[in-house]
Amino acid sequence: MSGHDWIGVGIVALVIVGVLVLLNHITKPYAVKTEDEFERKRKEQVGLMTAGVMGLQQFLDPSAKKAVEVQQDLRRGLYDDKEEADDPPEAGDQSKSKNEKGKSDM
Repeated sequence: MSGHDWIGVGIVALVIVGVLVLLNHITKPYAVKTEDEFERKRKEQVGLMTAGVMGLQQFLDPSAKKAVEVQQDLRRGLYDDKEEADDPPEAGDQSKSKNEKGKSDM
């Protein structure tokens, strides 16, 4: 093996060792002094993960953004039962109107 081969092997070994050290550091639990601190950290991590997933879902599915807005309105008590221009038709609305037309024709 020539000198260039040993340099390549050394770089690959250095990268592998670096990845292993990084994984060891990432998976190491952090020191928690109190139970309150543990609960606070746990809630923050879940909140950040949920926020990230919701943001991705809103980006991929535009109707999810409308659904999130409606859920927030419901939580705040601001939901009104009025129809909006971009609302889909209610289930059964078309079938009721067809049945009424059919009955009135007879």
